[in-house]
Amino acid sequence: MRRKARNTVRKTARGTVLLAVAMALGMIGVAACGGSPAATTADGKTELTWAMWVSGTEDTNAWQKVADEAGAAAGVHITLQGSTFSDHFTKMSTQLAAGDAPCLVAVQSLRTAQLKDGMLPLGDLVKSNNVDLSVFDKSMVDGLSADGNLYALPYDVGPVMMFYNKDMFAAAGLPEPKPGWTTGEFLEAAKKLTTGGKYAIAATSGDLAIESQVLAFNGGRVLTPAGKLDLRNADFASGLQWVSDLTNVQKVSPQFPGGDALFYAANQFYSSAVAMSVDGPWSLLDAKAKARFNVGVTTLPVGPGGGKTYSAGSGWGISKNCATPDKAFAALKEMTSAKILGELGSAGRALPARTAQQQLWIDHANIPGVADTLKAASADAVPIPSNPASEQLGQLFNQYLVKAINGQEPAASVMTDIASQMPPS
Repeated sequence: MRRKARNTVRKTARGTVLLAVAMALGMIGVAACGGSPAATTADGKTELTWAMWVSGTEDTNAWQKVADEAGAAAGVHITLQGSTFSDHFTKMSTQLAAGDAPCLVAVQSLRTAQLKDGMLPLGDLVKSNNVDLSVFDKSMVDGLSADGNLYALPYDVGPVMMFYNKDMFAAAGLPEPKPGWTTGEFLEAAKKLTTGGKYAIAATSGDLAIESQVLAFNGGRVLTPAGKLDLRNADFASGLQWVSDLTNVQKVSPQFPGGDALFYAANQFYSSAVAMSVDGPWSLLDAKAKARFNVGVTTLPVGPGGGKTYSAGSGWGISKNCATPDKAFAALKEMTSAKILGELGSAGRALPARTAQQQLWIDHANIPGVADTLKAASADAVPIPSNPASEQLGQLFNQYLVKAINGQEPAASVMTDIASQMPPS
């Protein structure tokens, strides 16, 4: 599914002495991102490092193009520091806490609260640079904010939706699901799709997917809109039990093996082992490329008391220890400009957070019905809240939800176990 402050000086006695000596010698310059001396290129441009998740050569090349274009426009040089998505947030949490993170940091909306203490609030820079935030999807501006502060300029956005295998629906004699379909309609179709060793859908314990399914079913949440933990929420447990029952009562989903939940569900879908998959726009074009069938997309099925979906995405911000925040913000403006986000949309990288550029992505996707589905899903989407312990919660979901999904323990009991291992909100 796809960031102004002066360097903190450690106030040790040794550090104070060294600082005084350096000042006396006229040697104090601007410290660079990561705590080393300020770096410039041979032609005098400020050197900035950008921490971003990458998933291979194609990804690296795409982000390097962004770095090169944005750097040239902002008059800086940007070096890409790539890591896998799964490693990025652990690495950034450590570096931000230690004060040696790169200047430019990729932030996912689910993890905003986790990273915010090491990030620079952007409000003053937004104001002084006359940046119009209204051009971005509001749910992403909200999602990349915490405690009333914006910590990243949005890059992409996506309401969580349902991908489906058009060929399997046709073979089962089923009409393609329309935006706004209900859980009753979903279950009726799921039973017809479950045949010959194939199933309707594969379960996932991934936090964004499972929380979105439950929200659409009955409005249950484990995080309040303000980002407070509510892990014993009865509605969430009830919604999770509904998901579990798809495997153990309705028998329209296979037993869940656990492990890497995100890739398990996606690969089951790509291989036509299941007919549907909970995912977001950031994965749609990848699904289209990998699948050997016609891919469709619709909204998550609506249950009693539900109907909404979560919106998630990512953006780019500035670490607090960055010595050149003005230069870094100039880079951010270019990285999230209409030009660059338009190019990324046209290339199908992800649905741009700039709403005026989204049609470029839709045109590139060339999937019938995707525009209507996005419009319907976005109308009911709310930003998924983040909490400083969101990463820990996601890990516990992957570890424990397999018990609920496979019917080993009631959903409410599993959520009680998870709550007992989480810090107070």
